[in-house]
Amino acid sequence: MSELTPAQQLRYSAQLLLPEMDESQQLRLLHSKVLIIGLGGLGCVVASYLAGAGVGHLLLADDDRVSLSNLPRQLLYSSAEVGQLKVDAAKARLQAQNPELVITPLAARLTLPDLLVLLPGVNLVLDSTDNASSRLAINQACYLRQVPLISGAASGWQGQLLALKPWLGQGCYQCLYPDWQDSPSCLQSGILGPLVGMVACQQALLALKHLLQIGDVSFGRLHCFDGLHGQSSQLKLQQDPACPICAASDS
Repeated sequence: MSELTPAQQLRYSAQLLLPEMDESQQLRLLHSKVLIIGLGGLGCVVASYLAGAGVGHLLLADDDRVSLSNLPRQLLYSSAEVGQLKVDAAKARLQAQNPELVITPLAARLTLPDLLVLLPGVNLVLDSTDNASSRLAINQACYLRQVPLISGAASGWQGQLLALKPWLGQGCYQCLYPDWQDSPSCLQSGILGPLVGMVACQQALLALKHLLQIGDVSFGRLHCFDGLHGQSSQLKLQQDPACPICAASDS
């Protein structure tokens, strides 16, 4: 596709009014391929905004099924989808939202070998998972394949966001949490939907800025947000010289 159709010009007219946007930028989005891992509260919001913005190919990975307890914060699903695979329910909703996109469902918990096969040709990975083993495998795969990674997390009243290009020596998730253990799940620590939505909206915004190559994506900086007290902080990630992932080949 070398130019937008009249229907696409109308669909994306609001974002095309931005001074940083034009038809070539919209085509850049339409030609982009993004892997979203985890279709919980974060992944649902991220996928919806990327589909709405016109990211042409979304790969959706999750091995879980919709449950009743998901519905307060996982906004792609309704009571009618309880029991369905999340990837199938999400694909149906996203294609209803924007039928011209390619949506590839992956009903699996992706391992490191899976990721290494999938990542060539992917422009960006969005980590919206909720367990340490998945996050560390995603981190390692993105390092090895040199694919940018934007990771979001939310639990209790706390949210965090981290954008990484770890092959540039800026550090990685392994550096941040060298002895990482799984934190309590949302059902154990509690969560409010708007807190998840705030993190997911920021994750989607950084993703679109990266794909469009505009603005500051804050690669290598950790953003933390306290939803109870309305406080936020930011720190620059430092590479751990002993990191077995991103420092192993730098010496």
